[in-house]
Formats: sequence, C-alpha cells, structure tokens
Amino acid sequence: MIRKILLTLVMLLTVVAVIEAKEKSDKMKPRWMTSSLPTPKSPGYIFISAQGSGSTLEEARQRALVNLTTKLEHERGLVINSSIKVDKEASRIAGSRSSVSRQEFQMECTERGKEITLTCRAIDEYWEQDHGRYVVSELYTVNDNKQPGQGSYNDDIRLTTSYGAAPVFYSLIPGVGQFTKGSYVKGGLILGGTAIGAAAIILCENQRADYAKKMREKPQHFDFYRNKKSEWETGRNIAIGVTAAIYVYNLIDAAVAPGRRKVIVKNRSYNYSLAPVIYENGAGIGLAMNF
Repeated sequence: MIRKILLTLVMLLTVVAVIEAKEKSDKMKPRWMTSSLPTPKSPGYIFISAQGSGSTLEEARQRALVNLTTKLEHERGLVINSSIKVDKEASRIAGSRSSVSRQEFQMECTERGKEITLTCRAIDEYWEQDHGRYVVSELYTVNDNKQPGQGSYNDDIRLTTSYGAAPVFYSLIPGVGQFTKGSYVKGGLILGGTAIGAAAIILCENQRADYAKKMREKPQHFDFYRNKKSEWETGRNIAIGVTAAIYVYNLIDAAVAPGRRKVIVKNRSYNYSLAPVIYENGAGIGLAMNF
C-alpha cells in the first residue's frame, strides 16, 4: 500500500516536470496576466497590455508593439504615425526579488486633429516558446498628455516575487501558502500528498491495532498476527515520516520560494532633510531632497 502511494506521488511529480518543460521566460505567468491589471496611484497614465507572436522573440515583441498601437487607436480614437522613437539607453535595474523598468519609447499621434506625443514605458514581459514560435505578452504604461506631471514616473512601480511572511502563516494548512503565491500545481501536490499521507497513517494504524487485538484474541496464531502487526506498524511509521517531510517542505517552500511575479505601485515619496553647511566665509543650513 505504501509503495503504491509513493509511486503515485512520483508519477504526479513527473507529470508536473513534463508540463513545465516548455520553454518560457518564467515558471509562472505574472499576476497582471492571470488577474486584473495594476491600478495607478497617480493621475496621468494607464496600464495596458498587448500580445504578439512571431518566429523569433524580437519579431514577437514588435508584433506586441503593433498590437499596442492598434489598441490605443480603438480605445482612444488616436491615429498613430508610423514613426516610433525608442529610447536607446533603455536599461533595467534588477535584484533577486524585485526590479524597476527604465525602458520607454514615444509615439507621435493625432487625436481629433491635434498632434500629441504619447510616452510609453515597458514595465514587464512574459513569453513562451512552443514548436519554434514565440508568444510574448507585454505590460506597458501610457502617459496621458491631457494630465499634468510625468505620468508613470510620478509613481514608484516595481516588480517583485516576494510575498512577505503571509504565505508561511497560510501554509499551516498545507499548500495554501503556495496557492497564495500563485503556485497552484505545487500547492495541489503538497495538499494532495499531505492528504494521502494522513490517510495512509490512519489506515496503517487501524490495521496495526486490529492485528494487535487478534494477537490477544487468538493466541494460537500469535506469531502470524505479530508479523502482520509489525508490517503495518512499519508502514505507519513510514507514512508519518513522509507526511512530516512534505509538511516541513511546505513551510520552507512557502517562506523562501519566489511567487508569481506581481507589480507593486506606490506613490513616489520624497524625503527632505536639513543639514548644516560650512562655507569659506560663513555657515548656513542646507536642504537635501532624496527621491
């Protein structure tokens, strides 16, 4: 029985590995693809997504950009000119758990006969490659020139895979922490594995207790029932060990494994500080601003 249970878990893990073998930019799709788009904190811009496909990654990105312009034309009634100016100094500052996008480009447009310039910023990207064809999904911000300010640069927009301590608390129920992070397959395996392990513990313990009872009731078959009791006791102990290992892994994974990438939008904060300044002919107070 225990061998069948372990074999079932191994087969489930193998299936998951095969499913995840398809080449893609990340193990999980970002939150903005699986739920609603992020909400701006400041006026003057919107979040918008677009998708493109092609035989190469660069071609798919270009298709996504074309689809973005088509979306803007339909939703705002714009006429996008053919020239699109891309920032050649685009860069991305990234850490192990978060990153900030710096890539942007400008589009010359006509809205109700008036020439305007839209500033677009690439925030995040996800792509998959299957049978030699790439499918790219892009998340952009688009500045609304009718509003004052610098659009998306008025907000602090970051990408993160960190979910804090909450998933560990949720994982007191096995798998729930993984569900919180968007790891549905992993969470399902942990929850299912724990449930199977608990069922195996109960089954083995019931059988062990039954044979222990028969040892007392039928002493003429004492040795036979003792061997059976010993076998089910060993199975119970193995099930306890496997279930405990899954539960501990569940807690550790909820604490350290990255979750589904999400976009954090916060109002950009400005910190002011006063500091004494000494000049050659006197002294004064200087104002410093950090942002």
